[in-house]
Amino acid sequence: MNFLAHCALARAHDDLIVGGFLGDFVKGPVPAQLPGLIGAGIQLHRRIDAFSNTQPDLRVSIERLPAQQRRLAPPFVDLLADHFLARKFEHHHGESLETFTHRVHAVLDERRDQLNGRATRFLAFMQDAQLFLQYQSLDAVEGAFLRIAMRLKRPQAVAPMMDAVAAQYDALAADFERYYPSLAAHADDWMQARSLISAEPRSC
Repeated sequence: MNFLAHCALARAHDDLIVGGFLGDFVKGPVPAQLPGLIGAGIQLHRRIDAFSNTQPDLRVSIERLPAQQRRLAPPFVDLLADHFLARKFEHHHGESLETFTHRVHAVLDERRDQLNGRATRFLAFMQDAQLFLQYQSLDAVEGAFLRIAMRLKRPQAVAPMMDAVAAQYDALAADFERYYPSLAAHADDWMQARSLISAEPRSC
């Protein structure tokens, strides 16, 4: 999953949101010195990613994309998930995307001293670009995917991927609506097992 989904699935606690955001910037063992539940948030991030890789409907989305670009399909599907979530955020989580975006920005600002250099730089970009709100547009997805493709020296992958989305948009959206609730339920179960949230289910 990508940044919006990780933060949303960790939204039960501010520290978990920080850990969900940090997950892509911390490799190896989770630093023991992280305060509060930030370390648990990183662990949750990793658990969500591992579980998402087992989801048949997410695999279906990957297989809808051009076979020649299959190596880049998983991160692209993660970006698409943020797009579909952004467009129906209130349906899945019971609050507006604008309200949640403001909360995430405030939480990360308050804990900026817990972020490493890469995370701090990305946070500044994310806030300046209003990235969560921009994910409602496919243009933002294309821009984010272009940055990934350029880093991997595969910029030629962008056009065929976006063409595939245009041709199969409704099917990809339907895939998301099947797999995202499973991810949310798995995240809740993980947090409940560790007494991080109550047993009452959250909206999704």
